[in-house]
Amino acid sequence: MEAGDVVLKRIFRKKGDAEQELTVEDLITLERYDEAAERLRARVKAVKQDLHAHLKLAEVYLALREVTKALDEYVFVADSYADDGFFDKAIALLGKAAKVAPGDDTLPRRIERYRRLKRLEHRRRLAIEGLRSNRSTVAQSAGNSALEVELLWNKIAKSHLVEELSGEQLKKLFSVMEMRRIIEGQTVAKAGSPERMMLLVVNGVIDASCELNGQRTTVRSFSTGDVIGESALLEGKPWPADYEVVESGTVFRLSRSGFEQAMVGNEDPRGFISTLRQQQNDRDVAASLQRLKSGG
Repeated sequence: MEAGDVVLKRIFRKKGDAEQELTVEDLITLERYDEAAERLRARVKAVKQDLHAHLKLAEVYLALREVTKALDEYVFVADSYADDGFFDKAIALLGKAAKVAPGDDTLPRRIERYRRLKRLEHRRRLAIEGLRSNRSTVAQSAGNSALEVELLWNKIAKSHLVEELSGEQLKKLFSVMEMRRIIEGQTVAKAGSPERMMLLVVNGVIDASCELNGQRTTVRSFSTGDVIGESALLEGKPWPADYEVVESGTVFRLSRSGFEQAMVGNEDPRGFISTLRQQQNDRDVAASLQRLKSGG
């Protein structure tokens, strides 16, 4: 029996004295799209997260040639998928929408954003594995390691290290970095110090300063996401200035031995090193000091 025949039987079948109400599917089969759209709009208004209803409404809008409204429904569902971490489903749905509206340049941009978020989620998962395997992170978390690690990740998620390194590189790096609390007034490195370490600032503020004409002069301030000490770690150069904590917070410290561990089996050692020195903050501080001392 054809679907249309089933619908017609339902139309004329009586239940008591009342005609049996047609379903949304029945209305669509009968091409009564306006009624179907009205029914579906009421549904999504009552239950906003009924994604099936939103998708069905998009199909009805397409049948009514209301493409813009259909795209709005597709985007809503795709965003919901992405919010729940189902990036592949979101990308596939917007790919379908892009075929309906090939001239809409917002869809490719949104698809690329989902792809970027998917990559970031992959990095997040592996980085958190590294953090959780790090004894210093667990020890500093005071029994709340899961929450603490998530908070740490949220603070560094936009740093260039996270943007540039692969998930496996992040996992290895965060498994060997030492988490340290820094306290206001603490000196984390002295000018001329040969200590081979690098610091990633999670939160708080560290000032690079020097004595100039009998006065303490701040050269640069570093905060969340900044890397300092890359020249000391990678090139064995002395620290160019005094680095003092002016706002308490947290840093990750990478020692020379930790760096060597992170290099073992590294999928892209050259790219890894390039990313560590990308900000070139040590070089900038040294150049700024040179200008100050020369009166430039």
